[in-house]
Amino acid sequence: MATNYPYTQQAMLVNSITSTTVISIMSGMQVATITFNTAAGLLGEITLSPVQPTASNVQFTRGQQQLMIANITFRAQFGFEQGQVTCNGTGTDQNGQNPSAFNAQICAWS
Repeated sequence: MATNYPYTQQAMLVNSITSTTVISIMSGMQVATITFNTAAGLLGEITLSPVQPTASNVQFTRGQQQLMIANITFRAQFGFEQGQVTCNGTGTDQNGQNPSAFNAQICAWS
């Protein structure tokens, strides 16, 4: 079954931090726009594509809460191979304490 674009998927990362990934078609290629949120609001946004499929060492802060992304990777869906976005890093609680690690596939489509 083919994905209808734009395609949106949400994921819980850690310590009330969530991601929302929107896959769309731009200039004939799949592009992922990943928005990171917390209970206090927007933390930040990253856009990945086949031209720039990874981002490393990205930090977002909202109030005292921090999200540190060690690596986020995009792979476009092609043929029978599923598209995916994976992300790993750490996130603190809303007081900037208790960092917790995560390593997750935050979006998948075919």
